Amino acid sequence: MARRKLTAGERGDRRFAILAASPAVLTIAALFIYPLFYAVVLSMYQMNDKIPDATQFVGLWNYAQLATDPNFHEALVRTAVFSFFTVFGGVALAVGIARLLQYPFRGRNVARVLLLVPWAVPPVVNGIMWKLIFDGTYGVANAVLGGVGLIDAPIQWLADRQLIMGVLILAEVWKLTPFLALMTIASMQAIPSNVYRAASIDGAGAWAQFWKVTLPNLRGTLMFLLIVQSMWSIKVFDTIYVLTGGSGGPAEATTTVNFLAYLTTFSYLDRGYGAAMSISIMGIVILVTVFWILALGRRKEKAA
Repeated sequence: MARRKLTAGERGDRRFAILAASPAVLTIAALFIYPLFYAVVLSMYQMNDKIPDATQFVGLWNYAQLATDPNFHEALVRTAVFSFFTVFGGVALAVGIARLLQYPFRGRNVARVLLLVPWAVPPVVNGIMWKLIFDGTYGVANAVLGGVGLIDAPIQWLADRQLIMGVLILAEVWKLTPFLALMTIASMQAIPSNVYRAASIDGAGAWAQFWKVTLPNLRGTLMFLLIVQSMWSIKVFDTIYVLTGGSGGPAEATTTVNFLAYLTTFSYLDRGYGAAMSISIMGIVILVTVFWILALGRRKEKAA
């Protein structure tokens, strides 16, 4: 079939469309494609600013080193622990809050507005706030626990390897849950009320309605929340930096893979190896995203 020849007006419209889209395309290329390409190339070099004369092309050697690097493996474990509690804990808490705010009660609108407060706090301010709360000498947490008689001496929350991870998880869940809850509230409001009335007529109680009506209708929203929360948990940086003073301590207790990539690149000045870590983190994020899409997609097929 012969291709129709464009008229002069159509050719002009095509040129105009290309020109109109060019700024956006160039911006995306400058802010995403070029840095990504540069990071991939950089990851194939041995490039440490402390020994500039040793710079050389090493191919996939940096990635092979990651496979045997115990520091990277330990950071992966910390990231997995942190992600487990922030993802599942944050999403479960958000769904629970959203469900409670669906019930009519006096002050519900005020409660919804107050829910925005943690989300409105800048990440650095959020980290500073929790650092002050759990300060070992002047923190509010020790004052409250001591006031009710639960502790006899101040606890050094931010200097204990076991406790600081709990503080980090609490700070991130407090910060991100409001956004997740607001998204869930919007999705719950889209569920037709007659579905709940029909379930009630069939004898379904509040808990049965939640499992049989609410959750199935939130499948798409839950997939989005799990993907977004997983990305945030893997890429967490601001809160760790503020809580630990940029060290990822104590004794690397809060050094997740993203923070390790930062330390490797900007503290140890090993730019090639740091780039390989960053590319690997991007791959992990992609794999986690695909996992959630496939997992929830299979559930949908089974339900059908």
